[in-house]
Amino acid sequence: LSAQESRNGPKLGIDIGTQTAGQFLAWSGLPKLGFIAGWSFEAPLTQQVSLLIEPMYIGKGSVIVNSVQKTRSSTTLNYLELPLLLKVSTNPDPQGLYLCGGLLYGYFLHGTTKDYQNGELKAQYRYSPSTNTNRSQWSAALGLGQEVGPWLVELRGQSSLNTFDLLVRSHNVVYSLQATWRFPTQVEKQKRRAAKTELED
Repeated sequence: LSAQESRNGPKLGIDIGTQTAGQFLAWSGLPKLGFIAGWSFEAPLTQQVSLLIEPMYIGKGSVIVNSVQKTRSSTTLNYLELPLLLKVSTNPDPQGLYLCGGLLYGYFLHGTTKDYQNGELKAQYRYSPSTNTNRSQWSAALGLGQEVGPWLVELRGQSSLNTFDLLVRSHNVVYSLQATWRFPTQVEKQKRRAAKTELED
């Protein structure tokens, strides 16, 4: 019964991002570090399949270095994102390995690009899309995780399917390590209370 109960809890993670010409999960250039913070909701569909709904903040971007000209360009992109993923456990038990995949809707908040030469900041561009610019970004994701007690620990890769600006041809690719802690279910709470009562008796 506990495997069929909905669960939820906070999620934190770190990620590295880059921008490519559009190849799915392809990597280009140096990694741009970012972080993830959000909340995970898990709704069981069957004994081994559930739906993950995870509203979160996520940092994306890219780093481009030209060693000949000694230049470095760092782009930071901040998004609110809503992943809708299917989580498939590799065995009927609630613990163990799982795979996940699905679509993510992202809403662009703001970003910056900083250009350096010889380690010195030469230019900085801050941008936030106007009401005439499409802030939306759809991405596809694949993940491999481990369920251990109340924890979900997952490696996830995601690649955007479109960008917030039609003139920008590059796509965001992000690889992340995420950890989620879930609150105990009602069945788990009842088991703990029963075990505590037996010990007291």
